[in-house]
Amino acid sequence: MVSILIPLYNQERYFDKCMRSVCGQTYKNLEIIVINDGSTDRSPEIAQQWAARDSRIKYISKKNAGAAMARWTGYRHATGDYITPVDSDDILPKNAIEILAGYMTEKNVDIVQGSMSWMLGFIKRDHYYDVGTFPFHQVVKQPELFDKYYLNFFGKGYFTIMMCSKLYRKSVIDNAMKETKLCSHEFPFVGEDHFFNLKLFPYVRSMYRTEETVYYYRYGGGSSNRFSPSYPSLFTLADIRLDLLDHYKLDEGYDPLFRSYADTVYYHAQQLLYFKKGGKDEVIAFLKKEFSTRRIIPRMIEYYTPDKDMSERIRLMVNRDFEGMYRLVEQLVYNSRYSLKGKLRNFVMNVLSKF
Repeated sequence: MVSILIPLYNQERYFDKCMRSVCGQTYKNLEIIVINDGSTDRSPEIAQQWAARDSRIKYISKKNAGAAMARWTGYRHATGDYITPVDSDDILPKNAIEILAGYMTEKNVDIVQGSMSWMLGFIKRDHYYDVGTFPFHQVVKQPELFDKYYLNFFGKGYFTIMMCSKLYRKSVIDNAMKETKLCSHEFPFVGEDHFFNLKLFPYVRSMYRTEETVYYYRYGGGSSNRFSPSYPSLFTLADIRLDLLDHYKLDEGYDPLFRSYADTVYYHAQQLLYFKKGGKDEVIAFLKKEFSTRRIIPRMIEYYTPDKDMSERIRLMVNRDFEGMYRLVEQLVYNSRYSLKGKLRNFVMNVLSKF
């Protein structure tokens, strides 16, 4: 049996399409667990209608605490041999679970990762997320799995860190939980997938990847193209990733981690201006707070000696040039919102996201 976990929060526009794709799978031995995370729209009504006509659906309602906790609630109710999450605004190709479960049993691995594609309205981009170094159609086992690919979680190389598009052997998650924490209230909406896979990966014995599309991620849905007040949880995640690099003595991971952390800092500052959640004073106050509270900052400044290659973003941070950082953020906002390219992109996004 495959348990599909679907956290649900205010997705009345897209949720019915999601459920049609899940319940219409060619693989029938499913347990579909919908966790209503305190929705205030018609989403719970839609979910209960589906549960009334499909006995495989379990409907759970709880107070709002974020996607991670909703997913974890579903996990505690799951009885399947395998687990896969689906976001309530996304859809599955009709043979997605058949593909994933087929490789899971055939290859006898702990994780099967399929390809994730992108959709915006009626436009789909197959294999949009399939850059990276993790091989297709090859069983990768420990210790090679850890030694060669764990650094992917720190920005060196790449395979998708999202939980969606992956099928997990539930017993591996159960065993890892005895030794480490796989879910945290610190990541209610942003970073929970990264945290889960980051902590689980050392306990995974084997993994297999296929290029077949098993997931369509809806860009512009409930979790993209909007201001996220929970985005700073990624900064907490950066400190956790730093601790893990220190623990496993993975020196190659420091540079890509510092660069990816810098990108998240600038992106959040850019969003503060873009969505008018603050002006210059608020952006600089945010930057100064990061520098005064985050463990990763002094390590980053120590790491980037003058002989090391630095981007402009990193150089400004190393020099604690807050005025310069703000000017760069202003330029990023202009490029995104006011340039001709930015205006055209935003117009197309707004139109297509309504479908």
